Amino acid sequence: MKITNMKLNRILFIILIACSVNTFAQAPDGIKWMSITDAEKLMKDNPKKIIVDVYTDWCGWCKRLDATTYKDPKIVEYINKNFYAVKFNAESKDNITFKGTQYSFDAQRRVNGLSTIMMGNSTGYPTTTFLGENLEVLSNIPGYQSTDMMNSILHFFGDGAYLKMTWDEYLKSQPQGQD
Repeated sequence: MKITNMKLNRILFIILIACSVNTFAQAPDGIKWMSITDAEKLMKDNPKKIIVDVYTDWCGWCKRLDATTYKDPKIVEYINKNFYAVKFNAESKDNITFKGTQYSFDAQRRVNGLSTIMMGNSTGYPTTTFLGENLEVLSNIPGYQSTDMMNSILHFFGDGAYLKMTWDEYLKSQPQGQD
């Protein structure tokens, strides 16, 4: 049987489509990121905590956080179930309204004014900020977080442990070798 170029192209095309469909079918949905404005609107009908990933486009650790920790299926599932997830570029030039106040880009500091609230005393990227159901800042956590550490942090806030104990007490209460 002689295979012509046209038949070979068809076969390769069918294989390519079959592989692509299989890949897409198995790909996780990922974290459902949104803007702070969208999260604030959703809070009115369905209050829940907010996790804010404060990043910049040039930040290598921010990209690593996205490529590793925020791709982990357990992290993705927990965040999507328990939080509104906000991606916030600290250097955004957009005007952003949060809690009735409009924040804009500060050219002198090269950051959006909202970054001061979202980062607190942190000066580095990434910073992970947790907001409560009333949009109050619960904590600003600077730096890259491994999957295991992020899992602990998420449960500390998501399960409400922060209301009953300190972070150190929480860590001591966790079984060793568990996540």
